[in-house]
Amino acid sequence: MTRWRIVIVGIVTFALSRTLVAFPDAAADKAALLKVDEAFSADAQRLGVAEAFLRYAAPDARMLPQGKDVVSGFEAVRRQMAGFPAKATLAWKPFYADVAASGDLGYTLGRYELRATDDAGKEQVSYGKYCSVWKKQPDGSWKWVVDVGTSSPDPKGN
Repeated sequence: MTRWRIVIVGIVTFALSRTLVAFPDAAADKAALLKVDEAFSADAQRLGVAEAFLRYAAPDARMLPQGKDVVSGFEAVRRQMAGFPAKATLAWKPFYADVAASGDLGYTLGRYELRATDDAGKEQVSYGKYCSVWKKQPDGSWKWVVDVGTSSPDPKGN
């Protein structure tokens, strides 16, 4: 009888320990991902768009530029961003984030504003929405693995 008690206590202890396994904190992960995307935008203003995109890109990053083929891999992203006009600015603000239950993959949705000067010296402003897919790296940082944006009308209706 003692042997069965030990076995039963062992099984119950094991079962209870499995229910106490730490799961990622979804709300904290979502807030952290929004914060990373906001820092990414701030760095685009501070360092320049191309530099920020490279700093936040994962080694296996992919871009889906409008009207062009998929850009795959860090070096391809570097080449794509080298064509970004030096005096243009790109600012964005995420409005939503979600993170997988595993805590290692997430995405952000947001709106962007692109400002550039045309050949005649006139400022051009365009607006859009974006989706960035993020992957948690081995060091715990978030890096984007997919970036896609689509144009939208002026949000002010002008």
